[in-house]
Amino acid sequence: MTKRVVLLEEGTAEMKGLMGSKGAGLAVLLQAGWPVPAGFIVTREGCRAFCTRLGHLSTEEVQEIGSAVRHLEGQTGKFFGDSVAPLLLAVRSSEANSHDMESPALLHVGLNDVTVEGLARQTNDRQYALNCYRILLQDYGQLVHGIPYTLFEEKLGDLSFLDEAKLEFAIAEYKQLIEDIGLHPFPQDVQLQLKEAIRAVSHTQRASRLNSQQEPGLQTTPRSGDHQAPALIQVMVNGEQGERSGSGTVYSRHPGTGERGMTGEYSASAASQTQDEGLGQLRREEPELYDLLLEACSYLENYMGEVQKIQFIIDSGELYLLLISPACLSAKAALRCTIDLVHEEIITKADAILRIEPWHVTEMLKGFSSGTPELQLLLEWSDEIKELTILSNIDHPQDAVTARLQGAEGIGLCRTEHMLMSASRLPFVQKMILADSESERRRGLERLLPMQQFDFEQIFEAMDGYPVTIRLLDLPLHELLPDLGVLEKRREWLQAEEPQEKEDFQIELEELERVIRRVSELHEHHPTLGQQVCRLSTVFPEIVDMQLEAIFRAAVKGIRQGWWVRPEIMIPQIGHVHELQLLRDLVDHVADQVLGEEKRHCLYRVGAMIEAPRAALTAAHIARQADFFSFGTDELTEMMFGYRRHESEKRFIQLDTDSRTVTNNPFHVLDIEGVGQLIEMAVVQGRIRKPHLKTGICGENVVDLESITFCHRIGLDFVSCLPAQIPYARIAAAQAAIKGQRERANTQNADISTIA
Repeated sequence: MTKRVVLLEEGTAEMKGLMGSKGAGLAVLLQAGWPVPAGFIVTREGCRAFCTRLGHLSTEEVQEIGSAVRHLEGQTGKFFGDSVAPLLLAVRSSEANSHDMESPALLHVGLNDVTVEGLARQTNDRQYALNCYRILLQDYGQLVHGIPYTLFEEKLGDLSFLDEAKLEFAIAEYKQLIEDIGLHPFPQDVQLQLKEAIRAVSHTQRASRLNSQQEPGLQTTPRSGDHQAPALIQVMVNGEQGERSGSGTVYSRHPGTGERGMTGEYSASAASQTQDEGLGQLRREEPELYDLLLEACSYLENYMGEVQKIQFIIDSGELYLLLISPACLSAKAALRCTIDLVHEEIITKADAILRIEPWHVTEMLKGFSSGTPELQLLLEWSDEIKELTILSNIDHPQDAVTARLQGAEGIGLCRTEHMLMSASRLPFVQKMILADSESERRRGLERLLPMQQFDFEQIFEAMDGYPVTIRLLDLPLHELLPDLGVLEKRREWLQAEEPQEKEDFQIELEELERVIRRVSELHEHHPTLGQQVCRLSTVFPEIVDMQLEAIFRAAVKGIRQGWWVRPEIMIPQIGHVHELQLLRDLVDHVADQVLGEEKRHCLYRVGAMIEAPRAALTAAHIARQADFFSFGTDELTEMMFGYRRHESEKRFIQLDTDSRTVTNNPFHVLDIEGVGQLIEMAVVQGRIRKPHLKTGICGENVVDLESITFCHRIGLDFVSCLPAQIPYARIAAAQAAIKGQRERANTQNADISTIA
C-alpha cells in the first residue's frame, strides 16, 4: 500500500526518499528525544494529487490528512479552526535546498477572521495576532497565486509602525488583492487553506519560480513532468512574542571557513531584546538551552556525517529544533570540513572524495595555483583510489611544466601545430609550404628543425619518466597558408601604384603572383576533411620527416642527459589501416637513422588518433599497426553530428539545448549515447586483436563526472585534458572508481540475497 501520510514519530532516516530530507532528519531527532514540533509528512505520492490541475483528493487521502491533524490536536490540546483555542500549522517543502535558500513556506495556516481573535486571546496580544494573519495572507497570495510581495507592500505603506487599525486595514486590502488577482477569495475554511498550502509548497519547480520577482496573474497550474516534493506540516511554535522567546540559525561548523565549533545567529523577541544581540545573548541568558544546541550540533553531525544547519525557536523558555539540513559551505569550508570529518573517523576517505564538486576545485585554484593543503591531500587520496591515468593536453613546453605541477602523469596530446603557428615561426612554415621545389622546401624545414627539437627537449625534461604523446602536424593545409583575399588586395594596390623603383616593384609583383598561384593550387573546398597529417604527408612528406627527426634528436639528447624519455608518436586522422602502416614504417625508418645505439634506451610507441567514424568501425584492423588508440572526441563529435563545433555553438546548439533537442552541448559533455558507443565498440574490437592495447581519450569535453565514469566503466586506460582541468579529473576518476566498486558490491549482495 502506498504511504501518503506519515507522522514524524513514525519516520526513519531510511524513509528519506518518501518523506524528504527535512522530514526524515526531524524524525531521527524526534525519536532520539530531541525537542521537535509535532507534525506529519504528506509524501511525494500523496502530494501528486495536489499537483494535478484540479487537485482532487481521494476520500482515503482526505481521511488520512484529517486523521494526522486530529493527532496533532490530541498532542497540543488545540483544535484546527477552533475559535477559542486554534491550532496553527506551518507548511513547508520537505526538500532541502542545495543553495541554502529558504524553502517555500506558509506559516500560521489556520488563521481566518474568527480564529485570529482566538489567537489574540491566547497570546493576550491582538496586534501580534493580526500581524500573523497579515503575513499569512501575503505569503498565501504569493505562493498560491503568484502575486508579488511588492503589491502587498504598496497596500501597507510604512512597515515601521503597525497598530491594530493599520493591520485591520491591511488585512482587508490583502484579501481584496487576492480575490482581484487570484480570482478566488482567500479561504476562510481552514481545511481548504491547508490543502492549498500543501499544493503550493509541494510543487518545487513552481515554488522556486514564485520566489523570484513575477508579474501579477502568473499561471500557477503545474506543468506535466514537474517534480513534486513531500510537504512538511508542523505545529506552529512562537518565537516572536513574549519573554524568553526568539529564533535563530546555527551551523555545526563555520560555513565560510570550516572552523570547528557552533556558529550562527539568534534574534530575541521584542520583549527579550537587549543590547547584547546574537548567540552571545543566548549563551548568557539561557545557558542550558545554548548547551542543548551545542549537543544537537554534535549529535547531528556525527549521525548525518556532514555539517548541519539547524533552525530553532525558543518559545517561552522552551527550545524547539525547527528544521535541519546539510549546510551550504564555501569551497574552502567544504574541503576543510570534509578532511576533518575523515580525521575524526565520522566518514571514510571514499565518502570524502565523493563529496567534492567541480566548483570546489575551481574556487580553490583561483586563489592558489597549486591548490590549498586540503585540496592537495584530497588529490593524494584520489590518486590512491583512481584507476584511470590522467594525462595533459599541451600546446607549448611551458604547459608541460604546469601540467606536472597539477599532477599530470604524462602528456596525452602534444599539439605540434600550435608550436609551428606562433608568430615567430609561421613565416618559415608558409615559405616552406609555398616553395616550388623540394630543395627549397627542405631549406625551410632546416630552419624549423632546431626549433621543434628544442620544444621536445623541454617537454621530455619536464616529463622525465612519464609518457609524452606527440601528435604529428594536424592542421588542415589551408590554416598554414596566407589569406588569399589579403594577397589579392595587395596585388591590386601594387598594380594601381606608380613605382619609384621599377625593378624592385617588378620583383615583388612577380613573387606575389607566384604565391597567389601556389595558394590557389593548394586551395581546398572542404579543408577540414582534406590534407591533414596522414594525407598531408603524401603531398609534403618532408614536413613529417622533419618532425620525426626533431622528436628523435630530442630523445637522444634527453637520454644522454640522464632522462627517461618515453615518446609516443600519434598519427591523427587515420581512416584506413594502410595509412597508419605507411606512416609507422616511416617512423621506424627515421628512428633507426637518428637514434642509433640509443634506440635500446628509447622504447617509443606509435599509435592512432581515432577521429573518423570509419577508423572506429575498423578498429580491429587498425589495432594491428597501433600500439595505442587515442580517441579525439571533438572531431568524432563533429563527424557524428554532422556539424562543426564553432559554427554550431554560435548558431543553433544553445537553441537546441534550451528546447531539449540536444540535452547537453556535446562539445562540453561527452555524447555517451552516440560518440560514446562508437568509442566503446572500437575499444572492444581493438582489444580482440590486441588484448593489452592502450586506449584513452584526449578531449576537453570529458572532464565531468558522467563522462569520466563512462571512461572508467568501458576500461579506458587514460583521459587527457587541459592542465587546468587535471585536479578535478583526478578527483572525478577516483569518484568513478568508488562508485564502480560500490555498485559491484551491491550487485553481489543482491545476488547473494537472491540465492539465499
